[in-house]
Amino acid sequence: LRCIALDAVGTLIYAEPSVAAAYALYGQRFGSRVSAEEIRLRFADAFRRADESAAVRFGEPGRTNEEHEREIWRQDVQDVLPDVVDQSACFEELFEHFGQPGSWRCFDDVAPTLRELSQRGYRVLIASNFDARLNRVCDGLSELREVRHRVISSLVGYRKTHPGFYSAVVEAAECDSAEVLMVGDDLVNDVESARAAGIAALHLRREVDHSELRQLSDLLEVLP
Repeated sequence: LRCIALDAVGTLIYAEPSVAAAYALYGQRFGSRVSAEEIRLRFADAFRRADESAAVRFGEPGRTNEEHEREIWRQDVQDVLPDVVDQSACFEELFEHFGQPGSWRCFDDVAPTLRELSQRGYRVLIASNFDARLNRVCDGLSELREVRHRVISSLVGYRKTHPGFYSAVVEAAECDSAEVLMVGDDLVNDVESARAAGIAALHLRREVDHSELRQLSDLLEVLP
């Protein structure tokens, strides 16, 4: 292995406050009465429709760009907070909120793990289903600022699980696909789709005891 590709949300960073809590907070400012728990449940359903909208727009699931990602988020706000008095303003504030470094935190083991990977000579890159806002987030977090190689779905034109996304990962890795390891918290997006594209992958589940990786730092124990 020469390159370690790391997912972003849920693997390196988490929202603080949580996504559901932030939606509830901004929703309340615009008259919503939907609870954070209900938002959490609605949010999962809303994201499942991303591939459906891509198929309509591009004629193929998994395709994307900056404009499409923005529209996905706009539709998510409408689906999750249908009772706000000003949908446009609520969306704009939420979209800006999640593009701010201050809305995100790195897990405690991220900095030491990245430092050790670098010392061992691995090329490290971030591979995420996000949009260009992720660059601003990473640049504003000291733990991630030095990870300059970033594969972002809206900028490469493909979302996980499309093979095109993982082709972009291999290109950014500047090595053979057999020399890349993908690590992430989503079994389908980060693990199964990477393996289907010919890339080794490990599943990180911080809340589960019996998993391939419980902490990102566990990765150091399985790498040479």
